[in-house]
Order: sequence, then C-alpha cells, then structure tokens
Amino acid sequence: MTKILVPLDFSKSSDNALDYAIGLASFLAADIVLLHVESIYLYNLDSTILTNTIEDKIEISRNILKEKAAKIRKENMSISNVEYHVEAGNVEKTISDYITNYRIDFVVMGISEPKTSPAKQLFGSTVLPISKNSEAPVFVIPEDYKYKKIQTIAYASEYSSDIKQHNGLFQIKFLNKLFDSKLNVLHVIPQNHVLNEVETEADQYVEETLEETNHKTFILSENKASNALLDFVNKNEVDLMVVEPKKHSFFHKLFYPSTTKEVAFKSPVPVLTIKS
Repeated sequence: MTKILVPLDFSKSSDNALDYAIGLASFLAADIVLLHVESIYLYNLDSTILTNTIEDKIEISRNILKEKAAKIRKENMSISNVEYHVEAGNVEKTISDYITNYRIDFVVMGISEPKTSPAKQLFGSTVLPISKNSEAPVFVIPEDYKYKKIQTIAYASEYSSDIKQHNGLFQIKFLNKLFDSKLNVLHVIPQNHVLNEVETEADQYVEETLEETNHKTFILSENKASNALLDFVNKNEVDLMVVEPKKHSFFHKLFYPSTTKEVAFKSPVPVLTIKS
C-alpha cells in the first residue's frame, strides 16, 4: 500500500500541502501519515516547567491532528487509512526517521516565502534539506497551489558521464506510468554551447531509456539554469517539475544552497525531488 507522509506545522503553507496530499492520496488510493514535531529548544528554564510546556503543546497538537484525520476519513472514502503522530525533538531528524521507519513512498511538504519568524516557519526551513536527503520522493508545494491531476511532468535531466550509474530515469518512467502523464525532458546548456561527446552519449542514453515513454526532449540554452527551468514551466502546461539533485553535480549547485529560493520558492507548480 502506498504511504504518503505529510509533516505539518499548522501554517498556511503546510495546510495547503495537506490539501494537495489528500488529492494525491485519493488518486493513488494511498494511506496518509500526518506528523507534527514539537522542536525542543534549550531554554534557561527550570526543567519541570520546560517538560510541562512541551507536554501541553504535544497534547494540543495531537487533538488538532485527530480532528484533521477524522475529517479526511469522513470526506475522502478513497483514502484507505489516515494515521497521525506527534513527536518532540529535532524536526529534520524526526521526519527522516519516519520516512525510513514507516516505509514512506512519498512526502508532501509546503513551502512559502519566509515572511514570518523562523519559529512559525519551522517546516519551511527544513523542507529543502529533507528533500535533498530523503530516500522517498518529496513533493514541495507552493503556498497557493491547488491540487490537480498530474498530466504533464517536466524532468530536469543532467547529461553527465555517470548517468548510467543512477536510476533517476527509471524513477521518472515509473512516475510517468503511475500518473499516466506526458513527460518533457529538459536539459539546460549555456548559451552558444554545443553538446560535447559526453553530453551527446548521455542524450542518446536518455532517448533509448525513454523510447517507449510518451515524452519530448527540450534543449534549453540559458546561462542560468534556474531561469531556464522557471521560464519553461511558466510558458508551458506543466503540473509537476522533477529534479534529481546529486552532490557536487550541476543540480547540486543549482538547488543547494543558493539557488534554492529562486526555484523552489518561485516555481508556480510543485517540485518533486528524487534521489538516484
């Protein structure tokens, strides 16, 4: 059974991500796992006071999640099961542990411009490092984006020499089949650049791998890759942009850490990160 983890901090962006997750779970007939993490900070307080404060917050949060879970079950008959959990600890580590321990298939998290204090945007500050390291694909949902069936996927493909050693293309094939969607493969090159031998061989491998997949390939000429990707999404019908960040690679430099805000925060559609 497919499981979708939805971390919630009760902000507008995380509640909107939950709405997206409900739509996704309904389409996939999947289970939903709601998770809220109370982050523990080191205060100069009496330990008894701190413990009582955390326990009170956990109880309040558990009641909120209980109501949300009951509403989801009542209004969405196609969702098999909804469970909820509240933990205290490090947000990023707790979410990562849940992904592993609960054998999560997809994670859905919200993101928004950091207009409020860090305490109120707790999950917003962790969504990008989680998406970088998660073994499960992570949907990053813009704050005002409303769920719609995924009919067209844009996949940012890097034509690197080690492309055959990674399984990103096979994950894309699976996702495209899962959603019965059209696939646009995007490769960004600098302006006036001609594909070299390595890139040409990688391009051929991509085309051979996706031969039986409903897809089109686009070579985008732009010195700043984030601009090219955002421009394509803004000018074309796209329901999901998929990226495959790899350490020290082009997309590692593209998405982590500096250009993250330009793409993840500015993308008009959800961004899905996959780990190859």
